[in-house]
Amino acid sequence: MQPQVRLPEPEASAAAADAAGNPRPSPRFDQSFAGLRRDDQRVANVAWRLETANVALCSDVAPLNGLVLQSALEYAPRVRAEAEAAFGLGDRPAVEAVAAGSPAAVAGLQPGDILIAVAGATLPVPAKPPGPDNRPKSDAPVADAERELADVLAAGPASVTVLRNGAPLSVTLRARSGCAYPMLVFPAAQRQAAADGRQVFISTAMVSFADTDGRLALVLGHELAHNVLHHRERLDRAGFARSILGALGSSPSSLVLTEKEADYVGLYLTARAGYDISRAPDFWRSAPDGADALDWAHPPTAERVAALAATRDEIDRKRALGEPLIPQFIPGAGP
Repeated sequence: MQPQVRLPEPEASAAAADAAGNPRPSPRFDQSFAGLRRDDQRVANVAWRLETANVALCSDVAPLNGLVLQSALEYAPRVRAEAEAAFGLGDRPAVEAVAAGSPAAVAGLQPGDILIAVAGATLPVPAKPPGPDNRPKSDAPVADAERELADVLAAGPASVTVLRNGAPLSVTLRARSGCAYPMLVFPAAQRQAAADGRQVFISTAMVSFADTDGRLALVLGHELAHNVLHHRERLDRAGFARSILGALGSSPSSLVLTEKEADYVGLYLTARAGYDISRAPDFWRSAPDGADALDWAHPPTAERVAALAATRDEIDRKRALGEPLIPQFIPGAGP
């Protein structure tokens, strides 16, 4: 998973370097980076519970470990030095967040650990040019490390070596099966969340608006439901004109139907992950229509709130009867 953040322009001042001449984050940057880490940690915690609790309902499954990785190369050249100073980053993948209760947390891995080897094989390090670092942004170090971890952990526990405070540390890391839909934070002042069939995206503004983990789970559970129900694939098969209607591309009625289905299944996913859904209708009543975008793609608020209340009551009845919380997959909603 790749962290992202909107950062101010670097401040040019003598205070930007310490006594040894190393870059030092200004207060503005420190606050921005600290906010990024908080958002990534919150999303990682909730994503872990949603993805592992609902693995039986996902057709796309992967070995998950609970790590959120980043590297200096994921930051644009204009802020890379600030990111390196704030996080102690280099070109190697480093731990940005560790999902609570995940195998990575059990293994004792921590934010700031720098990943150097998996199963005894040293991870490659991009060559850093002399002088100013103007290399373009790249997620290659993180993507390569995530791929290596997934391949190795699919076969069982493996040794992972990190640098912590400059000293090597080896731990045994395990994996747990979960839904293969990474959940990523993106910088935006609008309250937005989306799913593209492979990943889930949530804006920093929406993470702040969903100010408890339970509220955040409602948002992420809804988006996860879009992927579980393969809505993107379904809309693509229907041949709707993306060039006219943008990245989501569909007719309003079709999009409204997928939103209704995601509300229904998403509440089940959230409940199955152990979150309190009793106030779910109230949350969505207070949420911005269409998450600040594509208002016409969502059902009217009153209709949406009533449907969520009915779904909540359906889940409560199943719990009272000791029945499994399996949503009624709507015909035509995908595999």
